Amino acid sequence: MHEAAPESGADARRRWKVPAAFATLAVLLHASALSGLDWAWPQRDAPRSPTPAMQVRALAQRPVSGVAEPLPVVASVRSEPVAVALPPVPRPALAAARPVAPVEVAAVRLAAAAPGAAPPLPAVSPPTPAPTPAEPVATPTEETIPTYRTQLPPAVTLRYDMQRGPLHGNGELQWRPGADRYELKLEGRVAGLTVLTQVSQGGFDGAGIAPQRFTDRRIRRPLTAANFQREAGKITFSGPQTEYPLHAGAQDRLSWMIELGAVVAAEPALGVADAKIVMFVSGSHGDAGVWVFRCMGPDAVDSRSGSVAAIRFKREPRGPYDTTVEVWLDPKRHHLPVRATLRAGPNDDGIDLRLQDMDTSP
Repeated sequence: MHEAAPESGADARRRWKVPAAFATLAVLLHASALSGLDWAWPQRDAPRSPTPAMQVRALAQRPVSGVAEPLPVVASVRSEPVAVALPPVPRPALAAARPVAPVEVAAVRLAAAAPGAAPPLPAVSPPTPAPTPAEPVATPTEETIPTYRTQLPPAVTLRYDMQRGPLHGNGELQWRPGADRYELKLEGRVAGLTVLTQVSQGGFDGAGIAPQRFTDRRIRRPLTAANFQREAGKITFSGPQTEYPLHAGAQDRLSWMIELGAVVAAEPALGVADAKIVMFVSGSHGDAGVWVFRCMGPDAVDSRSGSVAAIRFKREPRGPYDTTVEVWLDPKRHHLPVRATLRAGPNDDGIDLRLQDMDTSP
């Protein structure tokens, strides 16, 4: 029986070489999982097909003036990927932030779609430079803006259910007319949080409601305003330097809800199918334009008190992200809106106001 030959030093090193390599790999993988390292191969260009070995022919060197020693000649270079161990990349620490309650997130989303919201810009459109004070924006109008007779409703408080997709809240519209002044206020609430407050103040003229100032405040956003400078004949804003000419009968993004019904109450012929009412309507973000309300005829609206025989009007958008408005006026309630929907763009859930109750007490 032959005895095994004693193991040489080279054989011992060869026997331990493979387990040691696996142990090293295991350590590296654990370190990767704990530190979040990205083990991708570093590269500057797009991946290429395997590069064949390059053969470099040695050339006779010419003496170069000022060089003490000739550069070494490389006989052959083979291009192969080389593993490079990268140090862990430090991750920036997140700044401490105030936790936001889910109900507040829902409130912000609901307020963003309320009447008067600035329409969102398409993501693919390049930013449009804001006009300078020296270049006021002109007002393109395709329709003639007439003036109408009006029959304004008495003081009233309208309470609505507000909905935007799956989000629900409550809205309250207060109309307070006086001898020569008025105030119109809309507040929206979600779970006890006031998410929006809009106020229209002004007087009256031959075209009905004559706004002087319209303000819009949203949750976690600063107040914005539109000023109807009647002596100067222009509409200006608290932020943008844009100006618009003040047309007769011009309304703001809140007062139109009362003005539209007042026109139909005074001129019943405009409350039949295919009739239209034209207004110049201004928001508070430097946005203004012509709104054409076309009567769609009678349309029933479900309410808490039962079905309401209302008159439906629709304002068609003039651009992909312009405001689409539908409003249902109740002739038995001074042609006040029992329902209104506003949407900005084809993919917008919009906001839906449905009347809950009406209070005519002072």
